[in-house]
Order: sequence, then structure tokens, then C-alpha cells
Amino acid sequence: MSSQERREHLLEVAAEVFAEKGYRNASVSDIVQRARIGRGTFYIYFESKRHIFLELIEEFFQGYEMVLMENHRRLMEAFRNNRRILATWRENLEAVLRYHMERPRLTHIVYREAIGSDEDFSARVDELSAKATRILGKEFQEMKARGLIRDVDVSFVVSTIIGSVTNAILEHLLKGKKWKLARLADELVEYHVRALAPDGADLPLVVKIALEK
Repeated sequence: MSSQERREHLLEVAAEVFAEKGYRNASVSDIVQRARIGRGTFYIYFESKRHIFLELIEEFFQGYEMVLMENHRRLMEAFRNNRRILATWRENLEAVLRYHMERPRLTHIVYREAIGSDEDFSARVDELSAKATRILGKEFQEMKARGLIRDVDVSFVVSTIIGSVTNAILEHLLKGKKWKLARLADELVEYHVRALAPDGADLPLVVKIALEK
């Protein structure tokens, strides 16, 4: 392997070990044994178990942040064109689900291991969570101003949606019976649309518009 390939292989193996054993129970020895390398080789690339764990967390967050920003760009474009707003919201949700589904080990590490395990890890989680909350807050304020959702406390709605999506990822997308990605996105969107639709709205029609492919 080249130096870069070796480094990427170590990250992949470390993700497996952390997902299986947890951060506290895993050790550098576990990683090097599974990677079939000498302990000294590990320290060429990473200073410690904590260092490689933090890099995995950062890799996940950088990618997820890119997804959030691209989703926001698409929805802002839909607002400007005044078309396919709810359908774009649904597409954005599917993009979030897909990102997590394609990274099951990192998702497990972030949501099950990083939160609460270390001040720096938790701070990074909080940072991304705050950014996602700000972005979604702007989007739902715009929907509220356009009459696409009823008069609600946007901050409460955003926290509820983030919570429901996170739970759906952990309990339905990655554990137990694996849902098809599109179906899970449809179920979540329909649930949220029915809860947020303006009074007097034609709910079947609004749901149909939101689920338009």
C-alpha cells in the first residue's frame, strides 16, 4: 500500500473497531491487530486512539456539512423560482438519509459513541447541530412566511424534525428491519406535512405535491 492507502485503511479498520467495541473499550492494539500491522506503523500516521477517533468524527462532519449546504442551496433556488418547494424539501431529506445509510459505521460512532464521550467530540457534535438548526430555521421561517406551513414556533418544529430524523436513521435505517431509503423519506415527509399543513389545507393534495418525484 501507498502511504495514503495505508492511512485510509487504518481509518476504515478503526471505524469497524470503534463501532463494534465502543470508543472506551477499543484500543490501539485492537486496531493494529485487525489491520495486521505493527504498532509502530500505527504511530507513523496517528498520535493516539483519540487522534484517529477525532479524525473519523471530523471526516463525517465535513461530509455532512457539505450535504446540508447543498440542500440549502437547492431549497433556496426552489424558493426563488417558487416551484417544487415541498418536493425539494423531500429530496433534501432523502439526501440526509442517504448520507447516513452509506456510512453506517461512522453514523454509529457519531451518534452512539462521540456524544458525551469527550469534551472535544461533544463540542464538534454541538457545533454541527447548531449549524443544522440555523439552516433549517431559516428554511422553515421562509415556508411559514409563504403560508406553506401553519403558524408555529419554528424553533420547536426544527428541533422536533431533527429529533425524528435522527431517530429514524438509528432505529429504522441502520438497525433491525432495513427500510428502503425512498419509502422512509416519504413516510417522514408525509408525517411532517400533515402536522405542519395550514388550517383548511387539502391534505391529500399537499402530501401529493410534497412527494412529487
